[in-house]
Amino acid sequence: MPDLIDERLARAARRWQETQPPPPVVLLDRLAEHRPHPGRRRRAGVIAAAAVLVVAAGAVAVGRLGSSGTSPSPTGPVTHRVGLEHPGTVPWADLPAGHPHVRTTLAPHGGATHGRVVTPFDGVSAVGAITGKAEPGDVLVFEAVLLSSTDLPLDPCPDYSIAFGRNSHRTWQLNCSAVPYRDARGRPYLPAATNVRFDMQVTVPDEPGRQKVLWTLDGPQQMPGFYGLVDVVRGS
Repeated sequence: MPDLIDERLARAARRWQETQPPPPVVLLDRLAEHRPHPGRRRRAGVIAAAAVLVVAAGAVAVGRLGSSGTSPSPTGPVTHRVGLEHPGTVPWADLPAGHPHVRTTLAPHGGATHGRVVTPFDGVSAVGAITGKAEPGDVLVFEAVLLSSTDLPLDPCPDYSIAFGRNSHRTWQLNCSAVPYRDARGRPYLPAATNVRFDMQVTVPDEPGRQKVLWTLDGPQQMPGFYGLVDVVRGS
């Protein structure tokens, strides 16, 4: 089953990349090493820099998840953080998925756009790094960095999904009200060509072994996203 998922993701990424212009350059700051939570220093889980992979299109089978999912909301203190804490990062909030309707089918125009489905988020890319070692029940924190090609009001506020391993997944709504940018109408928005960082939290499931963690922005048919690998190890 994991091999099948790997193959689907690879095919989806190739198809998506063939239809896209060169992506904008997004610089991620140097990632910090893992800082153990007090009481967990017996575990020397090292956080290393991870390669970022943008996935979309065919990743729908893995990334387009149900509203409630099977992963509990994170509780308790953060035990693992990937990378540095950045000033101005939008804090994570346990917000239920809103499932906004954002897709529009364009009317025919010279035959070129007939039936084409678009969303306000089609010009958004997402990058991030997910890596490390953790135990089941730990709270893992990482950043999702969104970049829009245009000034993009977050109205409606989009959902995002996190899949951790094969059986754990959950969909939330972005914490749009905490975005530090406001347009002329007072709405939160993504300024063009500006990295906007969002803290993400997810509970580590009881699935020992190296697990994929996939983050996707819901809404666009070609969903921006990225994934990384986390080693899940049960404590002694």
